[in-house]
Amino acid sequence: MIAKLKHALGDLRSAQTLGGRAMQSGIWITAGFAVQRVLQFGSNLILTRLLFPEAFGTMALATVFLVGLAMFSDIGLKPAVIRDPRGDDPDFLNTAWTIQAIRGLGLWLAGCLLAYPISLIYDQPILFPLLMVLSATAAITGFQSIGMATAERKLDFLRPTVVGLVGQVISIAVLVILAYYWRSVWALAVGNIVGSMATLLAGHLLIRGHRHRFRFEIEAARSITSFGKWIFLTTIVTFLGGEGLRAIQAGLITPAEFGVLAIAYTIAAIAVELPLKITGSVGLPALAEAGRANPDRTAVVLYMLRKRVLIVAVGVAAMIALASESIIQTLYDERYHAAGSYVAALTLSNAIALVYSGYLTLLLARGESRTQMFFNAAASALRIAGVVAGFTMMKIHGMIVGIGFANLIVLTGFWVYFRHLAESNFKLDMVLLATIATSALFASLLQGSFPFH
Repeated sequence: MIAKLKHALGDLRSAQTLGGRAMQSGIWITAGFAVQRVLQFGSNLILTRLLFPEAFGTMALATVFLVGLAMFSDIGLKPAVIRDPRGDDPDFLNTAWTIQAIRGLGLWLAGCLLAYPISLIYDQPILFPLLMVLSATAAITGFQSIGMATAERKLDFLRPTVVGLVGQVISIAVLVILAYYWRSVWALAVGNIVGSMATLLAGHLLIRGHRHRFRFEIEAARSITSFGKWIFLTTIVTFLGGEGLRAIQAGLITPAEFGVLAIAYTIAAIAVELPLKITGSVGLPALAEAGRANPDRTAVVLYMLRKRVLIVAVGVAAMIALASESIIQTLYDERYHAAGSYVAALTLSNAIALVYSGYLTLLLARGESRTQMFFNAAASALRIAGVVAGFTMMKIHGMIVGIGFANLIVLTGFWVYFRHLAESNFKLDMVLLATIATSALFASLLQGSFPFH
């Protein structure tokens, strides 16, 4: 069966033009995302009936720190492979894979060392063994095929999409079975471990063509680290302004409230995850290739990419915000109904960040990782300030509103920095913001009170 699947994948060829390959990549990403979300929501609905909100809160908090470990050690291996002229050189790829494997083992060790202090900080003893077990996923992922990156370099997203789906299906199956019998957060932990192993095996079986060897070429390592040093700093500040905010929120509210908020994050992510993935995964190689061929074309490529992705994405965000209360009340039992108004606020706040996501990708495609880091640092600082100030004034809803205002300030900064970019991009932004503002107004009328109260 595996041989047949590999043969089928190999028979598919990408279009020859940049636009054609980008369009085809977007189709595969969209199809994969749709299937992933159906699977995720199906399992989510089952698990919320088998587990209590506290279990989701505990797992969400553990995930925050695991993501933090990964981001704090990210040196941009995938972007380096995608944009480096030697991105197809076996010595370069093996060096990148070796660094990736060493990093994964280091993350596992770091996770084990931090597990006990974190359990003390949050006064949740279960976090100690839970984090030690979950940290193993970093070591497993470290040995993932470097072919995942080379496929994206060539705008071939079919194979990586299939690999991700295989891992997710196996993870969900194990997770649901264990949750039924254990009724514990450990079901979520073991499901993640099994899913990581399945993704690792699928990556090596379905993406062939490169023989992985431990190799450390000084020139290749220097190229990777030179580009990646600013990526490293970028991921740190991105964590602080993204997943790090959840750690702050977890310290301000109870585990049960955090579990409900985690459900809201899951629903709100529907509108932004796919366009963010397309903008980053397709946009980076497309903009990089356009820049190498003709730098004057990047503004046009950026506009076309953003126009095709964002108009639909913001429209979806508006619909989710308007239907948020009904979605939560229909899909979840009364323990999670408070998430309805959180979803509206989170969706629209995230939509503002989505508007400037293309500008961040353009900076990376140009090799301006330092500038990208500064923008992400500003965004993180503003979001943290917004969460703290918002919670002081309006509790949980205030935290979410604070994030939205921070995103708006960052978008304004991009307008100043890219003031010489094509005017069409600025006009598009105005249309998108008007849609977001209108959606906030109508959502408040439908819910009978302002959703950000």
